[in-house]
Amino acid sequence: MRILLVDDNDDASASMSDLLSLYGHQVRTAANGTSALDIAEQFQPQLVLSDIGLPGMDGYALAPALRRLAGDRRMVMAAVTGYGQSSDRERAMRAGFDHHLVKPLAAEALLRFIDEQRLSLCGEMS
Repeated sequence: MRILLVDDNDDASASMSDLLSLYGHQVRTAANGTSALDIAEQFQPQLVLSDIGLPGMDGYALAPALRRLAGDRRMVMAAVTGYGQSSDRERAMRAGFDHHLVKPLAAEALLRFIDEQRLSLCGEMS
């Protein structure tokens, strides 16, 4: 899958990128919303994993901007955040995220989630 990781924590982003690359995914990373939009325009990710607490444009503002950019193209978006209250989940869904995952996220759980999304996207393309 083409996966865009958006997180201002460089270490977390690099380790997640390395893990996903080892499993054969094409991964791009962005540290803020503006660079995420620039990368997404060219990369056309199938899956976006985005933190909410980003500098400048937060994840709540980034999600609808990415949706507009994608247009009719199918793209799954998941908030991967330390904000874990039910109100945080509801706000993420209203912003345009499809899923809300709470950090810290175990590698096995992340890989299982990505595999589920890959299977879902493949099913839609059949």
